[in-house]
Amino acid sequence: MVPGFPEGEEDTTCLPAIQNYIDAFCASRPDLDVHVIAFQYPFFRGEYAWKEATVHALGGMNRRSLRRMPTWARAILTFMRLRRRTDVRVLHTFWLTECTRVGQWLGRAFGIRHVASIGGQDAQPTNPYLRHLRLDDLVLTAGSNFTANVFAKHSAGARVHVIPLGLDTRHLEAIDPPPERDIDVIGVGSLIPLKDYGAFVDIVAALTSDFPDVSARIIGAGPQQEALRERIVRHGLQNNVVLMGHLPRDEVFRYMLRSKVFLHTSKYESQGYVFLEALFAGLHVVCYDVGYTGNSDRVFRCRSSHEIIDVATDLIRNPGRLLRQRVPTVEDTVRAFEAIYGD
Repeated sequence: MVPGFPEGEEDTTCLPAIQNYIDAFCASRPDLDVHVIAFQYPFFRGEYAWKEATVHALGGMNRRSLRRMPTWARAILTFMRLRRRTDVRVLHTFWLTECTRVGQWLGRAFGIRHVASIGGQDAQPTNPYLRHLRLDDLVLTAGSNFTANVFAKHSAGARVHVIPLGLDTRHLEAIDPPPERDIDVIGVGSLIPLKDYGAFVDIVAALTSDFPDVSARIIGAGPQQEALRERIVRHGLQNNVVLMGHLPRDEVFRYMLRSKVFLHTSKYESQGYVFLEALFAGLHVVCYDVGYTGNSDRVFRCRSSHEIIDVATDLIRNPGRLLRQRVPTVEDTVRAFEAIYGD
């Protein structure tokens, strides 16, 4: 059970970590039928094949409050139909919001093992769904120690398995690298307040004192796009920072292969799938102490914007050899989840 899922195989940017995991799990276990119940997106109702999985789109369309109740009812009816025609062995819900709440009703009613994965803000005590969940009924997972630790502070010692959602490295290896790395700094993510791309622009402005021609790209779309454009103009960075908007995932990776430093200014990140992509593209990662980045010496976790500026300055001046780093793969994730799914 997921909040959203691609409406077709060409939709590579809708929750790529989840879709890559489901694709890999289906390939690993062709003896099983995998069904995905998508609550809010796509914005239509229906059943369709996605690679080797069957998707049941509920078409919730992100309605608010009590207007979500019909979507929950459809999720229960969809599950009941599936249970009549197949042996449901494991229920896996992403994240600790409506999917896990509905999933807990079903898991308890029918005695089904229920694995619930924590995403990002749902780990915080402000998550309104937490007061409705019985954590001892759930097998909990998180994508990073950071998220697990945030959750542990207010969950009375609930056990959380740390399982990063790994990268589809075989697919990304097939993307040919460009001839040179002509972009100094790149950022990738939704243009929302949490990601704080305003700080990204401010940091690039500071870098121009040493590198007047510093080249930066921000890939992503969101409600802060126009505010960021105005901030770029105020700093006089029209020749330095380019807002690329939304791009297909393969194109994003090609831009990473052209870059030297991946700069991430968010001060809260659950796992940060994009960190793994950046490392696999050979970039240095400069960020705050959030998310999952493995043990690579290419990662620089900073405590302040001043430290970020100092580190980025050194890396632009001396990038070194930008080689692909080993990262957790989606196959690693499949093995880890299979171990907690049980027989």
